[in-house]
Amino acid sequence: MALEGLCGQRELAERLFAELEARPSHAYLFSGPRGVGKALVAESLAHGLLCERSPGANFCCTAEHCPVRTLASQTTRRGASASPARCDCCSACIQVAARVHPDFNYVAKPPGRTDVLLEQVRDLIAALGIRPSRGDRRVAIIDDAETLNPAGQNALLKTLEEPPGHAIIFMITSSERALLDTIRSRMRPVRMGALSVADIGKILAARGVTDPGRAESIARLARGSAARALALVGGAEPPLKELLAALGANQPLDFLRAQALAQEFFANRDQAAANFELLARLFEEILCYKLLGAAAAPLDGETASSMAALAKRMGTDRIVTCLSAAIRAAGAIEEMANPRLQAEQWWMAAGQAIWGEA
Repeated sequence: MALEGLCGQRELAERLFAELEARPSHAYLFSGPRGVGKALVAESLAHGLLCERSPGANFCCTAEHCPVRTLASQTTRRGASASPARCDCCSACIQVAARVHPDFNYVAKPPGRTDVLLEQVRDLIAALGIRPSRGDRRVAIIDDAETLNPAGQNALLKTLEEPPGHAIIFMITSSERALLDTIRSRMRPVRMGALSVADIGKILAARGVTDPGRAESIARLARGSAARALALVGGAEPPLKELLAALGANQPLDFLRAQALAQEFFANRDQAAANFELLARLFEEILCYKLLGAAAAPLDGETASSMAALAKRMGTDRIVTCLSAAIRAAGAIEEMANPRLQAEQWWMAAGQAIWGEA
């Protein structure tokens, strides 16, 4: 079955396929944390609607490891042209995976840009007004929807209010509140939660991580995000030791030091979101040391020693304060708050918690 690889989201995808066959909505809003499979589910639904060999949940493309899809995502990030890739899918699925199907439109922020452009939205609206050329559906995916500015969102309103009968839109966002109320109210909401450690472990095993201890450690550190877990496997090491060193320094955190740490580790939105999630995970482990005398996941000696020292130094209530503040800051970043300001405030609060200052 084409959905077998959707760890953690397979049942949701199956329910959505059943809904699309029975009584589809004209527009769906997929929201949830980064890296939990929102885009993969949306593209699977696009395949099911446009597949010419086996439409529906049994579409012929295996979305989670389609070579054409992998190449398309790589070239989208690089801004390069795609080369042909071998694939046993039908021609429609190959074109959807390569994002060149005449009845499929994929919109996301361009490489090097921070938002989806108004011109992209206008082009999409024009395309949705054209009748399908190969079937009875036209499908569109709007990724990175939280980066749509008010002008782009307002441009979409008329299409969402009076949608073409042949069009289905899937909008993907990691921050539902970044969208206008008028946009959200005109779409069918679909919320996806963080993946479990077990689900991320299965994804890592499928990508060649055969050591169960390492897979569990990475899965816990990823805090529910498969994308973050795969980045860790690929060598994108998080600044775990650097953050622990800053937390365990022998001098109190003053405002100038907080500013410097905010600039170093939280300079932009993506970096801030990832590192606040990392801080939350670190303080979860420090809390385990405080209460249980050991971490929940396997750690190297230096990291374990640093966490144990912080656990000994801080009271339980202060550890929980730092953990809660990191989670709130991560949520604020998702809602488009200023990342450096959030970081400065967090480091000042952490300094008070660690050194016991008022």
